[in-house]
Amino acid sequence: MKRFSLRSLPVILVIGLILLVLTTSLTGQEPSREQVLTQLVMGSLTAWHYASPSDMNLWSAQAFDLYLKALDYNKRFFTQWDLKTLEPFRTRLDDEVRRGTTEFYNLSWTLLSKRLREIQGYIDTFLAEPLDFEVQEYIELDPKKRDYPKDSAALKELWRKLVKAQTLNVYLDLLLAEENATETLAGKFQAIKGRALQPELEEQARTKVKNDLNRVIRRILEEKAEDRFARYLNALTRSFDPHSNYLAPKAKADFDIEMSGTLEGIGATLQEEGEYIKVVSIEPGGPSWRQGQLKAGDIILKVAQGDEEPVDLTNMPVDEAVLLIRGKKGTEVRLTVKKPDGQIEVISIIRDVVSFEGKYARSTVIETGKAGPKVGYIAIPSFYHDFNNPNGRTSAGDVRKELERLKKENVAGIILDLRDNLGGALDDAVKMAGLFIESGPIVQSKNKKGEISVFYDPDPAVVYEGPLVVMVNTMSASASEILAAALQDYGRAVIVGSAHTFGKGTVQGMISLDHFLDYLFPRYASFKPLGSLKFMEEKYYRINGGATQLEGVQADLVLPDPYAYLEIGERYHEYALPWDKVAPLSYKPWASAAWNLAELKANSARRLADHPGFALVQKNIEQVRKQRESTLQPLQLAEFIEQQRKVQLEAEKLNTAPQPTIGAGWNFIGQRAQDEVHAAREKEWLDQLQTDLYLEEAVHVLLDIVRAGSQAAAA
Repeated sequence: MKRFSLRSLPVILVIGLILLVLTTSLTGQEPSREQVLTQLVMGSLTAWHYASPSDMNLWSAQAFDLYLKALDYNKRFFTQWDLKTLEPFRTRLDDEVRRGTTEFYNLSWTLLSKRLREIQGYIDTFLAEPLDFEVQEYIELDPKKRDYPKDSAALKELWRKLVKAQTLNVYLDLLLAEENATETLAGKFQAIKGRALQPELEEQARTKVKNDLNRVIRRILEEKAEDRFARYLNALTRSFDPHSNYLAPKAKADFDIEMSGTLEGIGATLQEEGEYIKVVSIEPGGPSWRQGQLKAGDIILKVAQGDEEPVDLTNMPVDEAVLLIRGKKGTEVRLTVKKPDGQIEVISIIRDVVSFEGKYARSTVIETGKAGPKVGYIAIPSFYHDFNNPNGRTSAGDVRKELERLKKENVAGIILDLRDNLGGALDDAVKMAGLFIESGPIVQSKNKKGEISVFYDPDPAVVYEGPLVVMVNTMSASASEILAAALQDYGRAVIVGSAHTFGKGTVQGMISLDHFLDYLFPRYASFKPLGSLKFMEEKYYRINGGATQLEGVQADLVLPDPYAYLEIGERYHEYALPWDKVAPLSYKPWASAAWNLAELKANSARRLADHPGFALVQKNIEQVRKQRESTLQPLQLAEFIEQQRKVQLEAEKLNTAPQPTIGAGWNFIGQRAQDEVHAAREKEWLDQLQTDLYLEEAVHVLLDIVRAGSQAAAA
């Protein structure tokens, strides 16, 4: 990840000063925090973004559309009259930024808050009396298939149907929960078939829906001004490209945690449960786990810092509650907790570093039968790098250690698993690729001036020389694609998985806006903290010259994609940059590759055709795709229940299908755990691997490569 450099300051200094002078001269008063923040964000993007827009009217229209979608993606709040009122601003946002005004932002919020209060009235009115579920009518749930309501009358009608739809769903859940005579879902549906509406349950459902909807609307209306403005700034930044965004101070802190894999806190996962904050899980080995009193299912009512007065968490958003509970290592937090049995307790916990082990690279040895060779497997969930700690963990360093361990186990080949790895630190991707080749370029990038930079393997030593398979899927992105592409271009590995990876081929830089404020406008220090800006500064290219942007990395052996029914990937992002290419680099392909790709494909195709697990995967994909296409919900009770019966029973059938244990006679050998916490984590992970159909096929592909290499050596 690129870091901020003082050498770039003169560009932004000129832009920032000009913009700020314009702001103060046009408004005739001192700029607000929002004005200064906007100028710094937009000035930085204009100066440094890889593809600053040449047509500012087009940019304005894109930002306009993105912001309206951010406010009302499901077309439930605004009317066509509201959009017509806002339309004059479509091509004027660049003028607003230049002047330092926020007329569009203010007007859009005024219209939205007015509609939200109007909708609150509709909700209370509709849910005050029993609903009529005998009328045969329908609601279209997919916002892409319907327009915004024409006016207030149409908005009211939409919400009448939305309220009915949500109440029907809650009513059905309550109805099924009452059926204790049978444990099967099919039996429960059979028991309620043809049953008349239950007034008591209908009233319970209305009460719950009313509380839930009012809480949602109240949350939007009471949202902090800085959070609302951050959403607006992100519409402005993402109109440059999908991965440029403004990170408010809290978002930046979360980003750092994601990159490092650690935080300082109590080690508990929380979620909103109605008006309360509920403990979902306790991180094994963390402070809460060691203290022993806080449990999953507890409701946290209040939070106090040491001996200070406690803060009531009722109706507080979970992200705000988390900020109160997190804190520096060694400090005390006191939680007032309601236990599931109703007992109230005050629990004192000393905060500590919480390490999320699941984010780190780890390995296992797979014994493929008594006569079969051993295979090494390394899962790489992310390209983490603790930039704030020179001695912190890095993904490249951890993978090197796992390779050394697997070599000592005399494995015949190694599988790298990059599935669901969304990327991270570029430096680690380059170093990791270098573990498998002698020397040479790994990736190249181009900046906005057209200048090409080449990133080389920094270490000529080869840590592992044996057969290699890389697993990918649609969610393998960014740094994952750099690693997979380099190993594919060198002929060093066979890529197995979804037809293509995510397609994110851009480099993001990060700058601190507080740093700029200190350097450029120290008189406005009271505006801090401003947060940070993540922006696209370069574009990745493979060593063969092609971009990974948009197209991703094409798998050598394609397996059924579990995400096939979802619109996942760069190609589905609005305003994504196009694919292109640059000149290829000079590099020496790996000389020891002995496999025949056509034979590998033929062998894999035969196994997939005969595998019941992959047949089930394909059936599940088709079923989910069918359900996603069926977006018209009936609002008549009997028809709705019948629709849900078919949907839920089909889903249950697929979800409860027996999960075959892969590789008959195979044995998964983990590392010797340091303690019971690590032993429990290790066992849970290995149990998951033993039902992983995709890993099973990757092992078979690797064994095919090993056999091909043995035959070539014998010849």
